[in-house]
Amino acid sequence: MISLPLATFLAGVGVGLTVAAPIGPMGLLCIQRTLALGLAAGLVVGLAAATVHAAYGVLAVVGLSATVTMVTDASAQILSLLSGMMLFWFAGRVLRRQVLVNPAPGEKSGELLRSYRDALTFGVSNPLTGVLFFAAFPALATSASFSEAPALVGGVFAGSIGWFLVLSSTVNALRNRLSPRALDITNKASGLVLAALGMLMITSGFRPFLP
Repeated sequence: MISLPLATFLAGVGVGLTVAAPIGPMGLLCIQRTLALGLAAGLVVGLAAATVHAAYGVLAVVGLSATVTMVTDASAQILSLLSGMMLFWFAGRVLRRQVLVNPAPGEKSGELLRSYRDALTFGVSNPLTGVLFFAAFPALATSASFSEAPALVGGVFAGSIGWFLVLSSTVNALRNRLSPRALDITNKASGLVLAALGMLMITSGFRPFLP
């Protein structure tokens, strides 16, 4: 029989997987960074996403999910515009730069730090992250006691980072099979997809102001 903390941890893992698995802007960013820089960069994006999901988990456990949802709903258009512009910025950087097949250690470290910063900023500003999370989490948050909170939040983090580990590992296996030319083309294509998603989010943000 599974003990209560372990059952709570596994429930959190399920929430983390549910929120992380849909391939959206964060998943595409993970794919692009893995193609451009390798497995470590994809994992760094996943770490940033899991950090945001765990933070939302803490807010939900302490009873602030309704407040966060209300603030997100009230500022959804602004957040959509901000997220869309950030995706355009990411896409522009992707389209300007060449894939780093064998980057120097110092150069790679800098790119990894930037990848984490960019992904963390986007995860916080993207309204879809909060919507998906609080749609999956409320029942668990209300049924878990405060003593079970660390197991629940830890499970969310583990489920989220576990998904991005699978995603980045799969993409990295594909990366190792591609020639530098094919890798550059694939990376540029992912940049165009990010730009298209940015356009959709900006359009969504402007929609309430259109006649």
